[in-house]
Amino acid sequence: MEDTPMPEPLWRAVHQLVSETVQQCQEVLRYTEPDQAYDWQRMTLYRATDAADTMDMASMLIAAYCQHAGMSKDKLESYLQLSQQHTRAAGPTGADRAHVAGLLSEDPPAGADRPGLVRMRYGRGERQAEKAHRPEDDP
Repeated sequence: MEDTPMPEPLWRAVHQLVSETVQQCQEVLRYTEPDQAYDWQRMTLYRATDAADTMDMASMLIAAYCQHAGMSKDKLESYLQLSQQHTRAAGPTGADRAHVAGLLSEDPPAGADRPGLVRMRYGRGERQAEKAHRPEDDP
């Protein structure tokens, strides 16, 4: 299975889903523009979650094929990176809030002084905020 190309119908379906995702991501960027200030929160969240859901469909389609073709459960779960999976239904996590605090140059949240995800995401936000204050080479 590993040395055979993706079957044509699966290839076409994956390409269609990825193309839809790209369009949804482009809409996320469009709704960040200043002339969309009245609706940016709603539309960026709608389109970002649409994109995530569409990519999830692509992933599950590929996973279903791999399962159908006889891939072991352990290998499939490894490739799906299940340990990274979390649900949007739970809402933003402490790491997400830490990222925002870093982006907005606010005080670090609890836990940002210890190694781990919260500290990493706060630092990422800080770096992104610093870059935002520098002129872009290619706007």
